[in-house]
Amino acid sequence: MGQCCAKCKESPEVVSVGERQEVGRPSLTPLVASEESPDAQDVAPASPVQPQDEPQPEAPPEPSERSTSASPVSAMKDGGALPSPPKGDYLDFPIMQDMKTIEYVLKSKVIVIMKGLPGSGKSFISNQLKKMYKDGVICSADHYFMKGGQYKFNADKLKFAHEFCQENARKAAVSGAPVIIIDNTNIQAWNYKYYLRLSKELHYTPLILEPQTSWAKNTKLLAKKNSHSVPKEALDQRLKKYEPALPLYYWWFLNEEDSSQILTMAQDWLKKSLQVQEFFRDFCEFSKLSSVEDMLMYYKRNEGPGDYKVLHATACVTRKGKAKNAKEYMAKKVVRDSLGKNFPLHIIGFVLTPRTYGARLRLGEDALELWGMDDHEVESEDTTSAPAGQQPARDGQVSLGDTNLRRGSCHSTLRTGESQLHKSRFHPTSDRGSRAHLTLGCAPKVHAKITGFDLMRVVSFEQRVVKNGIPEGSSEMFESFSIPEGELRTYGENVWVIYPEKEIHVSSLFSAFY
Repeated sequence: MGQCCAKCKESPEVVSVGERQEVGRPSLTPLVASEESPDAQDVAPASPVQPQDEPQPEAPPEPSERSTSASPVSAMKDGGALPSPPKGDYLDFPIMQDMKTIEYVLKSKVIVIMKGLPGSGKSFISNQLKKMYKDGVICSADHYFMKGGQYKFNADKLKFAHEFCQENARKAAVSGAPVIIIDNTNIQAWNYKYYLRLSKELHYTPLILEPQTSWAKNTKLLAKKNSHSVPKEALDQRLKKYEPALPLYYWWFLNEEDSSQILTMAQDWLKKSLQVQEFFRDFCEFSKLSSVEDMLMYYKRNEGPGDYKVLHATACVTRKGKAKNAKEYMAKKVVRDSLGKNFPLHIIGFVLTPRTYGARLRLGEDALELWGMDDHEVESEDTTSAPAGQQPARDGQVSLGDTNLRRGSCHSTLRTGESQLHKSRFHPTSDRGSRAHLTLGCAPKVHAKITGFDLMRVVSFEQRVVKNGIPEGSSEMFESFSIPEGELRTYGENVWVIYPEKEIHVSSLFSAFY
């Protein structure tokens, strides 16, 4: 357990959760440390202890479960006041210092995965997070070895310790704890794979934090500072095995409640559009469906065991550093400093094609600094050669109205405001960030990445209208239809766009998907 000051060397707070059982969800196979795992060498060897038939860790207290029906301010102390950011060195993380982020996290669900060598400061950060987020839970393999308030390590029980930590994390996630903190070393990717899978299954945003102490990689100082007397030689071996956390993607994550509400909203816009005779005929033609009920089931979402089900907008594709310009993006200070920070997103329209259904986003100036996508990328042959950009048929696909996202598990941040687009309402984005979107659903066998290409087609249609100076009321290059609270427009080629009268504002957390 990483320590960085005398305050951290207090007995760790052992927290478990109630025995509420999950219904109807597949269990995750525990990923436990072997005797050769990094965690096995994070502590000094202990005197041999005879193993018992069953592990008997000290029974921890049970915190109250989070209420899903309470007001958002019920999680805030002092009658609605947000917790104050902690003072001190090495605590400069948005989740601890940025007030808008703190407010968002209290309304959402985040798994914080600490990563660092023993003595680097992980437990100091973990304890500060727990003080801030009172309903949060710290899970650590070290807690298994607490006996009567004393730490008694037994290498023979390390497997049980990690199973104990994983089970406590799962129970906390099932109960809906707003913040779950995994206080283990996690120096290799496989060490925290279980917790990433848990975040997918139970709709949490994952956030990996590494202590920024000046001695985080100095094994000589770490040997003096860590509370378990891990010698420098063992720390040197751990440092050699240290793997950087390399994301596949950087995303703006929405919470579960907002995702569910937006999908419901998208269904409502589709219903409105299907009342327009021209749209209904076009939809019949490309979908080969004839009833409104079936048409509402046309777009599917991937909600299988390995899918991330909460809505998200892609800021950059990095593929663990292998994508074009990925290393440069990952090294940017603004990217590193923004991990775990709240960003507002603005839904300004919806795009419907035979392939995809997406929500169009307007990014603010701060979010645009994180934009790493190519707004002019040409759709490659591997998507255009197959019908509608097909991918193999798969299990776990559901319609927008049948999503497995739970209502009431988080607090909504959605609000409706006057459009900021004014005269550019019908050509709202054309420069950097014009590709930003949320994939709501896809036609059968269509990959979600196609949504961005369909949006870029819309941008090109809109700019063609602007370039030709065609008045908004003209039907030479498009047709417009009035629908409640918005306008439906087609540019031909089965491409339809909904332009709402008002913008929808939603909060997000910038983090990475691994």
